[in-house]
Amino acid sequence: MRVLVTGSAGFIGSAVATALLGRGDQVIGIDNLSDYYDIQLKKDRLAPLQQHSSFTSIIDDIEKSATVAEIFQRYQPQRVVH
Repeated sequence: MRVLVTGSAGFIGSAVATALLGRGDQVIGIDNLSDYYDIQLKKDRLAPLQQHSSFTSIIDDIEKSATVAEIFQRYQPQRVVH
């Protein structure tokens, strides 16, 4: 299954992405890496996810409707975890 996970560099989003990858799903993760808290911590959470061939990382903002439309057109996720 192809799953879009928003906030994939966050605590919950990265844990969800890890679990989905562990069960064999293809994960498209999006995060804007805002400076709300330590950006390096977010990058550190993304690093192990990026080792998976079934993980695609998108650094962008879901507030941009064009970005979201492009993700859905290109990757055609079957589920969204937000």
